[in-house]
Amino acid sequence: MDDDQQDYRSLFDNAVEGMYRTSPDGHYLAANDALARIYGYESSHELMSGLTDIAASLYVDPHDRARFQAALTGRNAVHDFVARVRRKDGTHIWINENARAVLGPDGTLKWYEGFVQDITERVRADERLRLAATVFDTAAEAIMVLGGDFCVTAVNPAYSAITGFDAAEVIGAPPRFLEASDPDPETPRIGMEAMRRALDVGGRWTGEQWNRRKSGERYAEHLSVVPIPGENGQPGRYLVVSSDITQRKLDEERIRYQASYDQLTGLPNRALFMDLLTQALAYADRQEEMVGLMFVDLDGFKQVNDTMGHDMGDLLLQEVAVRLKRCLRASDTVARLGGDEFTILMPHLGDFRHAPVVAERITERLRAPFMLDGKEAFVSASIGITTFPSDAIDPATLLKNADAAMYRAKLQGKQHFQFFTAQMNAEIEERLTLIGGLSQALDREEFVLHFQPKMDLRTGLLAGAEALLRWRHPELGLVPSAKFIPIMEESGLIGPVSEWVIEAACRQHRLWRDHGLDIKVAVNLSVRQLRQPDLAKIVGALLAKTGIDASGLELEITENMLIKDTDHAVRTLRELNEMGITLALDDFGTGYSSLSYLKRFPLQTIKIDRSFIVNIAIDVDDREIIRTIIAMGHSLRRRVLAEGVETPQQVEILREMGCDEIQGYVFSPPVTADEVARLAQPGRVAEPIRFGDVAE
Repeated sequence: MDDDQQDYRSLFDNAVEGMYRTSPDGHYLAANDALARIYGYESSHELMSGLTDIAASLYVDPHDRARFQAALTGRNAVHDFVARVRRKDGTHIWINENARAVLGPDGTLKWYEGFVQDITERVRADERLRLAATVFDTAAEAIMVLGGDFCVTAVNPAYSAITGFDAAEVIGAPPRFLEASDPDPETPRIGMEAMRRALDVGGRWTGEQWNRRKSGERYAEHLSVVPIPGENGQPGRYLVVSSDITQRKLDEERIRYQASYDQLTGLPNRALFMDLLTQALAYADRQEEMVGLMFVDLDGFKQVNDTMGHDMGDLLLQEVAVRLKRCLRASDTVARLGGDEFTILMPHLGDFRHAPVVAERITERLRAPFMLDGKEAFVSASIGITTFPSDAIDPATLLKNADAAMYRAKLQGKQHFQFFTAQMNAEIEERLTLIGGLSQALDREEFVLHFQPKMDLRTGLLAGAEALLRWRHPELGLVPSAKFIPIMEESGLIGPVSEWVIEAACRQHRLWRDHGLDIKVAVNLSVRQLRQPDLAKIVGALLAKTGIDASGLELEITENMLIKDTDHAVRTLRELNEMGITLALDDFGTGYSSLSYLKRFPLQTIKIDRSFIVNIAIDVDDREIIRTIIAMGHSLRRRVLAEGVETPQQVEILREMGCDEIQGYVFSPPVTADEVARLAQPGRVAEPIRFGDVAE
């Protein structure tokens, strides 16, 4: 081997770049170790023996070898041919190849020879640069590049879209989020030195602030600033990413408002009111002042809502809010707790006698008619008043006291105001005891049924019995339903308890029947039950479970229950009636009495309310009303029952009028199931008596 060949061989073997020579059909004739290392082989020998088919094994894209050979055709050389190849371990790398075709004296192709560079990192770097450029140009966030002097050197298109400023208008100037750029008292900016200190300590600065667009419009932005290290490792430039968060800020403000204010009236809600009350009490305690608190509940609002619709009810509440505010001082606060309940906070009251003056003003203003979309509506107010520190010193107790006083005002006939008293506190304690026990009363089997018998006026015999719920409280004893049913309705417990009542009444009917007594049992339906879409199925399942015939059960409803969703009520009642269950209309005459109800609904019995019976012996009008109801009921083929009958004289008058049945103390008060069975014994004809010795 001559010197030139030795020099070439040394260059070939020791070159940093991969060098090779291949046959026209793609087999290695020679390769250096650098090429072997690029392709992941230990040596050139391993490469040449392991990679025998370049076209099939080396190139990831099988067409690259053909493109490579096509590039050599005609020119005998190819420069910077870039391809992705497969290493020995199966991983992929990028190479840059420069090669030429070596021809023999006769012009035929002898071999290919060339150089190979691993450019994987360069390709990846280029890809990162392209990606960064794409992100910079297409990002929705505004991006700025700042120099070491904190002046803008570049901005992306989103910056111009968000701020309205072109690149030429901001390059070379401090960014507009810094206070030095554009002093504006309405949009205070960030100090440059404060930002530098934050960057030096944490390596990043983030924050939110209000800024202005070129148009002068204020907008909120979220800023993130990070340093870009230079060659010496020290920050040479800074990258700023800014997002327009105006809508988010507005949404947050809206959410804060919704969390603190009633959406219908714009008044403070319960949460904000309690916060204001807490602050007022703390201030009054320091200043030794008196604070007044009123609880206002609307009388008649439900009737407006039911008869005129919820839209009119909403208009009424809005107008009530306006009138209440006009009754108060600038320092007072009126809030809506929910529904038709309002509270009024009166700080700096001075003297408790000032509170009734405001209460009188409120009742007078609310007594005036409300015009709702051209229609008149009337409501009044029941108001409870309590004061700090004489009645309570904490917000929750004070509100509870005002609520109790309001409730007492309602009991006194509505459209009144009432101060809180110690007796009310005792009633509150009892109410809390009831609330605490009701949640577990059903599981503890504390509920029992008593029954008020009904008498057939024609025969004097027992005509059935109405099931009345009682609660055997472990501390309070036998609690009448009037005390705890309203609480159950408020708490949502009425549903499962009402279902239990039907089942328990059916079980009792079965027990009577098993002893040879055919006593129809009546149960009052709740509003919640009547609104159930599957009430008929539930009742049917209870009948099957207890093994009684549907004819043994009567369900009672009130007129007011039929006002809402009348179509659903008609469907449900027809389903029940078709099962064979008797239906009765309770408290007839006290609600929206209408012949259409008697005609449209499948009712078998009309129960005249006790309020018409009490004066039947002395009030001519009451007698004529009852006579008319009985005649009307009979003409529609309905049985008529009078409730609350207490004297023999009332019995005779009702019998003379043709009333079918009576219910009341003159026959029997509510009694146990065993006492009902005694009254139902064959041959026992009832006499008008009073059961004063039977506990209700």
